[in-house]
Amino acid sequence: MSSSVIVFLKYTIFIWSLPRECQRGYESMNKITKPVAKTLTKTHGSSVKPIYEELRRQIISTELAPGSDIDEKSLVDAFGVSRTPVREALIRLASDGLIDMKPNRGASVSSLDLNKLRAIFEASDLMERVTVRLACLRRSEKDLQAMFEHLFAFEEAMEAKDVTEMVLANSRLHLRMAEAAGNVYFAESYRRVLADHERIAQLWYGHNIQFDEQENNELLKQQHRAIYQAVLDRDADKAVDLAMDHASLCKDGVRKILSEGESILADVDVCQLGL
Repeated sequence: MSSSVIVFLKYTIFIWSLPRECQRGYESMNKITKPVAKTLTKTHGSSVKPIYEELRRQIISTELAPGSDIDEKSLVDAFGVSRTPVREALIRLASDGLIDMKPNRGASVSSLDLNKLRAIFEASDLMERVTVRLACLRRSEKDLQAMFEHLFAFEEAMEAKDVTEMVLANSRLHLRMAEAAGNVYFAESYRRVLADHERIAQLWYGHNIQFDEQENNELLKQQHRAIYQAVLDRDADKAVDLAMDHASLCKDGVRKILSEGESILADVDVCQLGL
């Protein structure tokens, strides 16, 4: 049986595993396109995107740890390109807030310290409230389909224990909800918050997978589905409440990995985080 057939069957089973009232939303769509795995390819004449994507993946996965220096010359040699595309990729990562670029000091991966973590969660809470509420009021059928596909991709990655893909699928799901809010300023602000949030999610999801935290994983899935259902039903108050419960679960996860001495965040005192 081909891999595409297996994915389609899993996709179908996933739909029918949801409550009947949730299924009706999918049935109302004119067409549901099954998720297709995308392979990153280097486009002719442009080497910026693959460099950006690879460095972003390494930062999110913490292969490049917070605070570590980035040597442009080493990147030029590793990717076999000139300095120009490497510099452009670094500028994009700096605009995402994932690296810091200082004159005469080069680039380094942005830190994850006490102030950064507090700022991430404060901004995330605020952005979640406004974008989820507006998404309920303004979302389209196309938005719903895209959200559903990202939700499905997240659960597929969880089943495969692919932590980095879980992080990316989660970000795509939340960002699509922000885009469904129909306000470009909110969407861009939320994109910036998600960039930093991805590294935290990498640590938390990795912890859940490593220690087989089935209860947390199941709760994550159910919360995503419930938020989607509320957006489908245009129930803004319920969606906001669910989104805040989801945020609280993430904060609990951060407290847990901090209390257990996660090395990446070793300098952060959980008692001072104030979450």
